[in-house]
Order: sequence, then C-alpha cells, then structure tokens
Amino acid sequence: MARSHVIVAGVLILAVAGNAWAESSLFGPSSRTQYWEFSVQTRYVASQDFEGRGGSGISTEDDLGWGFNVGYNINERLNIGGFISWRTVGYSAHIVDAENADNRLDYSGWLDTSNLALNATWNVLANRFTPYLQGSVGWAMVDTNIPADVEYACWWDPWYGYICDMYGANYGEDAAAFTLGAGVSWQLTDIFCIHAGYEKLWLDADVADDFDIFRLDLGFMYR
Repeated sequence: MARSHVIVAGVLILAVAGNAWAESSLFGPSSRTQYWEFSVQTRYVASQDFEGRGGSGISTEDDLGWGFNVGYNINERLNIGGFISWRTVGYSAHIVDAENADNRLDYSGWLDTSNLALNATWNVLANRFTPYLQGSVGWAMVDTNIPADVEYACWWDPWYGYICDMYGANYGEDAAAFTLGAGVSWQLTDIFCIHAGYEKLWLDADVADDFDIFRLDLGFMYR
C-alpha cells in the first residue's frame, strides 16, 4: 500500500516537472533568496528490528508517513525552518518471562509516532538543481496504543448524563530526536520545487533508537 502511494506521487511529480521544464533551466541560477517555502513531505520508513532487554524485541513494518515543513531561504544556499511529521505503523513484539527465559509471548499492534523539529538545509549549489545537506533537532513522541494504569470511574457529563467507563494512559515514550540527511532539490519554477533524499533519524530512547527515512517533498515558494 505504501509503495503504491510513492509510485503515484512520483508519477504526479514527473507530470508537473514536464510542464515546468520549458519555464526553467535545469542547471540555471536559482532565485530562492528571501522566499518562504512551504512543503508537504512523504516520509517512507523502512522496516527494522530492535532488541530489548532480557531477550525481548520488536519489529516495525515499513510504511509511509507524512509531514509539513516551513522554511525561510536566508540566501541561495541556507534555509532555516521547522517541520512536523507523523506516522502510524504496524509492529510485532515478543516478551520474555523474567523467571523463565524459555517462556515467550508474541503479540502485534499499531503504534503512532510524531516528530516536531527545527531544521537547517544547505544547498551545495546556487542553482535550480542542487544537492543538499540537511539536519534537524527536535522532539519525538511514540504511543504504543497499549493501555497502562487503566481505571474504572463514573462521572456526570453535561451532554450524556451519568457515565461509567474505563480510562487511562497508553504506554509510550517521548525522546529527543536528531536527523542528518542528504538529497537533491529542484526549483522547477519561481514558486514550485521538489526535494528527494535520505535521512537517518536517531532517538534518545532505550529501544527503537534509529530509523532510515526516504523523503519526497512537494514545495511551494512565496515572497
């Protein structure tokens, strides 16, 4: 499912690129300075396996995430901004009995992740088409959707009257997040651009501490 989304997005980008080709020179000078840039990100994250304590472990599936980015081009090479991204991904995990390591239990589920960060992009060339380097510092939130500290209570609701139900928080973790990446950027017209690249995400967490991310961004520029 995720791969089909990537293919469709690629076809749409190629169609737009074909229409914009006559308006821009591939290696011509850029005109990014003092332009704000707003982009929609597709973030394909590869499947990975992680080892926990005591022989436990978790395997995450590959899936497509999304994000929004806003940045300001200080000059032709430096862009400073920030982004927010999110993803829902399936996983399988196994837990190990603390008293008997041969006693294992496997289960699966869905976890939600999100990332809020500040980032900086360095365009290697002052051209419409250029390689780039990128890094970010931010905060990531992981929600396993596994209930924790569930309690049962009753209360009066102004809309529905007397209600009794279970409530509680989910197991999860918040952690500092850092990325480094590289790719290529193409300013198709004075107001439209695309970026494609790879980045490595590191989390300051005990488990699932790094991810490989492949990005494809569609950007709109405004001054």
